[in-house]
Amino acid sequence: MPPRRSSAAEPQRTCVQCRALLAKPRLLRIAGKPGAGWTPDPSGILPGRGIYLCRGGDCIRRFSARVRTAKGGARWKMGAAGAELAERLSAFEQGAGKT
Repeated sequence: MPPRRSSAAEPQRTCVQCRALLAKPRLLRIAGKPGAGWTPDPSGILPGRGIYLCRGGDCIRRFSARVRTAKGGARWKMGAAGAELAERLSAFEQGAGKT
């Protein structure tokens, strides 16, 4: 039987780029809805589905490069919004959002 988690356990999420399982506060959340647009959500409070990326390393850069193309963005049904998200992620990474 697996060990029981205490109620104080921190939520865990998986980075979609490198597949690392980390505590939720250590990841950048991207919020959105397929077909409606996506945006970085560092506070983790925007409505919609969440995609999680490692804040450090090159996961953000690699994910941005991946979703810039129609084929790469198709995984999350981003369509043309993938290129827009890639620009927002680049601005986020260069700005104050980088930790």
